[in-house]
Amino acid sequence: MNVDSQKLIVCDVCDTLYRSNTTFDFIRFVVEKEKWVQRSLLLLVVSRKSPLFYFLVIAGKLFHQDLIRKVALRFLKGKSKIDLDLLAQQFYSDFLESRANMKVFEKILTNGVTTTLLLSSSIDPVIATIAHSNKLRFYSSELKWKQGKATGTLRKDMTGKKHEVVNKILSEEHFNRLQVITDNRSDWELVKLADERFIVIKNESEKIFWKSLDPIFIEV
Repeated sequence: MNVDSQKLIVCDVCDTLYRSNTTFDFIRFVVEKEKWVQRSLLLLVVSRKSPLFYFLVIAGKLFHQDLIRKVALRFLKGKSKIDLDLLAQQFYSDFLESRANMKVFEKILTNGVTTTLLLSSSIDPVIATIAHSNKLRFYSSELKWKQGKATGTLRKDMTGKKHEVVNKILSEEHFNRLQVITDNRSDWELVKLADERFIVIKNESEKIFWKSLDPIFIEV
């Protein structure tokens, strides 16, 4: 048996597999089809030129919450699951595909391994579309639904919990090696678990944070 046949590759999505924060970019994509009032309100929340953006950043640090994401998700409230799934497919083909990080794709699609898992804090309509389009497994944050429509909140948030998911998989399935690919500093505990560690970086200074884990760096 090929030694790699029992290897699990765990790959982050946002700014790792794609040059995109897929949650915010998808919400923008959805709201772009709405009236100008909705578009203007979203811009106030996510634009770095907006005073509200910095208020939410500061308040979020005080309350230990990602308030910008929390508020942005409210723009999906009332959208049906069918519509958001269709919009996620359009978002993937019209926006995401052209932003693929091919250096990372080469690692997850050409290793001859049995399992590649996309593990993301982004929302499930987007991550499910990416996973299904590339025939990969996935775990992600999940939107909350009521009578088939989004509530604008999360049912499950993967932030800070990725290592717990992987530990559970490793305890239940038979893998002899773990490879992790990410750019997120919040994935430190996940990266520590790995036998093979790949960190996506945009500049040399980012190497300092990860140095003690001795990873291989992928520069983009």
